[in-house]
Amino acid sequence: MDKIRVNQIIVVEGKYDAIKLDSFIDGLIIPVNGFSIFKDEEKKLLLKQLGEENGIILLTDSDAAGFKIRNYLSNICRKAKITNVYIPQISGKESRKAEPSKEGTLGVEGIDKDVLIKCFADAGITDMGTVNVKKSDMTYLDLFELGLSGTNNASNNREKVCRTLAIPTKLSKKSFLEVLNRMTDKQQLKNILEEKPTLFWDFHGTLTLHLHQWTDCAYELIRDNFPQYDITMEKVCAELDGHCLPWYTHPDRDTRDLLEIEDGWWKSCNAELLKMFMRCGLKQEEAESIYLKVREYLVAPENNPLYEDTKMVLQTLKERGYKHYLVSNNYPELDVLMDQLGLREYFEAQVISGKIGFDKPRKEIYEYALELAGNPENRYMIGDNLKDDVHGSKACGFKTVFFDLRGNRADDKCDYAIHEIKEILDIFK
Repeated sequence: MDKIRVNQIIVVEGKYDAIKLDSFIDGLIIPVNGFSIFKDEEKKLLLKQLGEENGIILLTDSDAAGFKIRNYLSNICRKAKITNVYIPQISGKESRKAEPSKEGTLGVEGIDKDVLIKCFADAGITDMGTVNVKKSDMTYLDLFELGLSGTNNASNNREKVCRTLAIPTKLSKKSFLEVLNRMTDKQQLKNILEEKPTLFWDFHGTLTLHLHQWTDCAYELIRDNFPQYDITMEKVCAELDGHCLPWYTHPDRDTRDLLEIEDGWWKSCNAELLKMFMRCGLKQEEAESIYLKVREYLVAPENNPLYEDTKMVLQTLKERGYKHYLVSNNYPELDVLMDQLGLREYFEAQVISGKIGFDKPRKEIYEYALELAGNPENRYMIGDNLKDDVHGSKACGFKTVFFDLRGNRADDKCDYAIHEIKEILDIFK
């Protein structure tokens, strides 16, 4: 696209911000060099004069320092028509810097060009010129009625609105109202504040029947191919337990190194499966003839039967306005299996340990899922494993629903306990 032609003076913090804007802005961009503007009398005089003649667009970082500079410039240029452009608070570090900022967020120079263009558009500055983008005429009384100012929960509500609309959290009350009137209206704000909890689901034993697939498969392979050996299910369970799966064989449960190897997750599992079959009593050549078949069995849709009510529950909750995310300790192909089982359409996204290198109950897998979901404040983890699904998610600020398949196993970390998947419809109405 052509550059956005701007008649107003654009004021930014530093030269790298100016360089970034110059890639899509046709206009005068003046960097104030951070806090040095406080003592730069010549530049302050220049900004006052140019601002009164042309108007000013203020664009600073969305951290404490950026707002301090913005407020200072707004004061010294108070006779100018000022348009504020705000960038969202995005965690990260600029590539040229050795360390992230004090608050760990990107400055103007680090924000993606398309995001910056949207920020300008939200302020009414587009390639069609400056336009009036005011969508509503809310007042301070509306903020009070919405619980965004002057109420006990105003701080939490403001944070939720800012996160949803991707606007900074440090706006003054006046600026906050100004931005809201540009971007939304009272009804949309009500919808944001009344948003239903986001639901995060385990897979095996929660959406599907709780089957002992790994041990069942290993036992059947031995029994069908080597019936001459008297190898019991108990023997298979004893030799498989604590082995084969990355979350067993890697004590720290960090398997990112496997992602750097082609098919690394399965190569790790297969190496352990081969040893497991040999520990059960098979010769090496016998074990080599069957160990790769475990994968074929596990990824087959027919070996992952759903509960009778799984799809009905997911569809009903979706119709009620709930969003679903999957968080599963599982093999990389699980997303393909989800598609084959007809489940993908119900989920916004799927977080699979075999794809990201972290397993439940590590905080990293939950943090990854939360980031993917937009960091919803009100979130529930639903699963059948106390340690992985309940305790792990609870440590990351989730409420929990424990699928208590065996009965009487729930503890005080479970906000709810269910025994059938359809019971969850009585919780999320």
